[in-house]
Amino acid sequence: MDIQKLIKPKSIAVVGVTDKPGFGRGAAQGALNSRIVEHAYFVHPKKTELFGKKCYPNISSLPEVPECVVLATNCHTIPGLLEEAGAFGVKAAVIYASGFSEENTEEGIALEEQVKEIARKYDMCICGPNCMGMLNNVDKINLWGGHTHWDLEDDAHGIAIIAQSGFICAEILNTDFFNISYEISSGNGNIVTLEEFLEFVVEDEHVSVVALYLEGVRDSARFLSALKKAAQMRKPVVILKSGRSVRGAISAASHTGSMAGSNKSYMSIFEKYGVIVAETLEEFMCLAQTLSVLNGNFPTKKEVAVISFSGGESTLSADIAEEVGVELAEISQETKDKLKQYIPAYASAKNPLDATTTLFHEDEKTVGVLKSFNDDPAVGLITVGVNVKKDDDLTTSDMCKSIAHAKELGVTKPVVAIPSLEGYRYRGSRRILEDAGVPLMSSMGTSFTALKKLLDFADYDYKEHNLESCVPKDHEGAESYALSEYDSKEEMKQYGVPVPAQAIARSVDEIREAVKGMKYPLALKINSSEILHKTEAGGVKLHIQNEEEAAAAYNEIMENVARTSPGKKTDGILVQEMAPSGVEIIIGVTNDKQFGPMLLVGLGGIYVEVFKDAALYPVPLNKGEAMNMLKSLKSYKLLTGYRGSKPCDLDALTDMMVKISDYAYAHKDEIKEMDLNPVFVYPQGEGVCAVDALIVKYK
Repeated sequence: MDIQKLIKPKSIAVVGVTDKPGFGRGAAQGALNSRIVEHAYFVHPKKTELFGKKCYPNISSLPEVPECVVLATNCHTIPGLLEEAGAFGVKAAVIYASGFSEENTEEGIALEEQVKEIARKYDMCICGPNCMGMLNNVDKINLWGGHTHWDLEDDAHGIAIIAQSGFICAEILNTDFFNISYEISSGNGNIVTLEEFLEFVVEDEHVSVVALYLEGVRDSARFLSALKKAAQMRKPVVILKSGRSVRGAISAASHTGSMAGSNKSYMSIFEKYGVIVAETLEEFMCLAQTLSVLNGNFPTKKEVAVISFSGGESTLSADIAEEVGVELAEISQETKDKLKQYIPAYASAKNPLDATTTLFHEDEKTVGVLKSFNDDPAVGLITVGVNVKKDDDLTTSDMCKSIAHAKELGVTKPVVAIPSLEGYRYRGSRRILEDAGVPLMSSMGTSFTALKKLLDFADYDYKEHNLESCVPKDHEGAESYALSEYDSKEEMKQYGVPVPAQAIARSVDEIREAVKGMKYPLALKINSSEILHKTEAGGVKLHIQNEEEAAAAYNEIMENVARTSPGKKTDGILVQEMAPSGVEIIIGVTNDKQFGPMLLVGLGGIYVEVFKDAALYPVPLNKGEAMNMLKSLKSYKLLTGYRGSKPCDLDALTDMMVKISDYAYAHKDEIKEMDLNPVFVYPQGEGVCAVDALIVKYK
């Protein structure tokens, strides 16, 4: 398939044109406004002309073979029209109609299978069905089916929007403050997938920011490959992920038929690949537009300088910044002395700065304030409170011109403008700012939340992350089995994971032989892949101090298990040295069906269920990523020395995490889950020990 013929066609045909409101009218008018209008054709079996343009009775009667057909007809007509187009030589199509697999009916699924079969037969790229179409603002081609205020004469490029929701796309296209290169409503995405669209826009030179509304992923490996490439290119990817809640996941599945996946798995994937995650549509749009206008001019430090022209706005800015984690820069005395030259005597030279309204029309002073903050090494980014109102306003215009002038005169650090309220976006004043590389963000709360994410992205270095993917084969319906504790720990030993000395004994005589080479005290446990809760079965004896106690414990365990777990398969008794106590940590692996093994670490022992303090991260990972997982835990202080306790051996702990990650990576097609709980972490330099282990594999 040639995706260029779908996104960048040199000729198109709109089938089902009409002058009545709807997709047929929207597509017709979009074609008329496209740069390829001379190679845009209308098809209607009864009309001879529409909007002054000739209509042809069918696809086969067109004077040339269009590269793409736009089908604005109902779902039942689609297979016939697509077959005709394919036989005529057409290689791409946009299908607006719903009524396919998203309906989750036998009829709809069968209808989409027909479409997929025709696409395979003729090697056709298809966007949809159940989509709103596409807008290509680079080549000025409008294949959008809905109403839009978008002006194809607008050359503000930069953002590629891909959405599994036509509504989300439509809302964005009906704004007038977005730097759009491409907008793609992917619909059901079963022919040309969302992942293929993502690959295209990541590689396109006209795209500086990718904005993705995501409900679910079909091709996990391709999705991760595109994210990896974007990370390596330093091309920001902003994702608004829906289906984060249980009900939301059900809605997403019924809407697109995609697998919504575990939200924690998605978030950990996004963290690894440096994806910027938006929580709301407003934040999504704010982040994308801000990144587009900055166009790579990202801060090299996380600390921010805040300029306001009102005391109230200044105080609110400081409050919100602290609440969302945006750190204000500690400016130098030299900077304060410079600021005093430009602000009134009654104003205080500090950060955040209330510059007062006296600077509204003072270009030289406004420029001076901005340059003072710009020259301070402690400052990474500057925010300016600017209410770009709904109409032309001299004060606003002067302020915007002064900010732009400051950029011309050498303010090189990123500057962003933050209005008090959403909706203050007068086009003329906004363009003054944006042409100078100063984004106009959203309302104050949204802006500072977005700023925190932007600053984190600027700090992200893909070289510090292991970006290899670990997508497993499909295990749908596969049965699984558990390894015994002994076998689980033996597998861990092969990867260098420290475990206590252990042996298997199947008789009292073997017990006596096994304990000879071990250090007391010992632990004896029933060795069984079917008895996973050994204590409840009476299958554990601890603090064994000599050979006679070991022999007695053997007999008692075997009697207990015979009584409590009749019929359960056993393989003797596990004898192991009791490890000295340490800080208890759990390290586990769960194999996400879409993205593969995920490493889990958290407070272990009996506390894992009580506090639920755990971090999740995709396999494979390196020591730096392992350390970041630990730092994200609320219980991290317990590992660094707390109230007189010694710091734990974090080097040994992160080393163990990497080794377990390596094991999971190598066994991604076998492992279902694993649990090392507890892992004892000892003081610095004394290492770690996995006291218990359970590995579950697919058959």
